[in-house]
Amino acid sequence: MNIHVLRSAVFTRSMVLTALAALAAAPALADGVLLQGPAGSVTTAEVAADARTRISDAARSVVLAKPENVTQLAANVYVQRAMAAEAERKGLAQGPEAAAALVLARDKALADIYLADFEQHHIPDDAALTAYAQAAYRAASAKDLAAPQRARARHILIKSATPDARAKAEQLLAELKAGAKFEDLARKNSEDEGSASKGGDVGYVTDGATVAPFEEALKALTAPGELSGVVETAFGFHIIRLEERLPEGKRTFDEVREPLLAQARTALMREARAKDAQRLLEGTQSDDAAVRAFSGQFVEKTAR
Repeated sequence: MNIHVLRSAVFTRSMVLTALAALAAAPALADGVLLQGPAGSVTTAEVAADARTRISDAARSVVLAKPENVTQLAANVYVQRAMAAEAERKGLAQGPEAAAALVLARDKALADIYLADFEQHHIPDDAALTAYAQAAYRAASAKDLAAPQRARARHILIKSATPDARAKAEQLLAELKAGAKFEDLARKNSEDEGSASKGGDVGYVTDGATVAPFEEALKALTAPGELSGVVETAFGFHIIRLEERLPEGKRTFDEVREPLLAQARTALMREARAKDAQRLLEGTQSDDAAVRAFSGQFVEKTAR
């Protein structure tokens, strides 16, 4: 993964390599230390904290699971530390603005920790999420909910590269015809990572959304519960089951449930944070004269 994706600050490749080169002659790293050099050491806790502020919750584990990404993050933290040391050596940390920047940086770090804790204790429950999503669904326009004809389907995929893939698919089809539960066989056997855990459910499919052989086989199914034969595509061998067909018209709540729930989570958390911010602002008072005086300095500059 590119270093620029991992942090908002951008360091050149030569800077990173220079920082890493210092490791070559360094003694063995102590427990918890990922990188060390003339400017100090970088610990696992520091990289974890940096990653928490730079990388989303969803992506963090994936990023940190790759040693090369951890090395890059540690190098970034080290270069930042070295820059800070250089700034102090040059006297750049002196003066009211520098002092204010340091205070704000500490406040920002602690505020991030506070917000992470706040969000952990204010996760909306399922009832609140569903109520919000249903309200959003009722308020949505017909245009936003318009949908073409579509079919909901499940499938089991056996990839072509698997030895005796077709034979395995044929055996599974025989088991289904003998009464085996489709969802169970899909969870145990399907090699489609996106749908296997959901019992093979691929959701609602519109024309052109799937490869031609899959689409043609699905169109041939007319009754809910009906099974296809073994269908070969570029991905492998499929067994398809039709769940339902819906005509052109308004999307059902179930079709848009997941994106609406995601919106609900974001909106309800935003509301909770805004309410907490108002609580924290209680008792504050703005000095209007000081605000005008400060702002006036910039009005004069823009008028020049």
